[in-house]
Amino acid sequence: MQDERLLNRDAPPRPELIRQIIGREVFPVWVAVNRYLQAHYPDFEVELTYYNTQRGWGQDYRKAAQRLCILFPERGGFTVLLTLTQHAEEAAQGKINYFNARLRELLNQPSALPQGRWLWLRIEDHTDFVGLKLLLEIISSG
Repeated sequence: MQDERLLNRDAPPRPELIRQIIGREVFPVWVAVNRYLQAHYPDFEVELTYYNTQRGWGQDYRKAAQRLCILFPERGGFTVLLTLTQHAEEAAQGKINYFNARLRELLNQPSALPQGRWLWLRIEDHTDFVGLKLLLEIISSG
């Protein structure tokens, strides 16, 4: 199932549209993730960016050329793109039992990259957020 995304390059989404598409149940998690990122990674600037025709608009957290993550609002949730180095991926595997079942399944899938991986993590509830925080800690410590 392809989730509805904000794909119109010519129409940057307003905050109200982002809230509507994510939905009432998951929007508090979106807010909590953004607050967490701004509080724990203050050197990273957030910018609404058009990523590509498949993913559309996302909130990009960057410090110069270094990307922490991008959050893509979607119908009923949002997806976070993380880039894991080989070292970060190994560290995540060492803590695999701390992640929920969905995230464990993603981490156990083979990577298409020779070293590390792009991890597309769908966030639908606070247990996903807990896993995201742990991954961000792993990424930023490496």
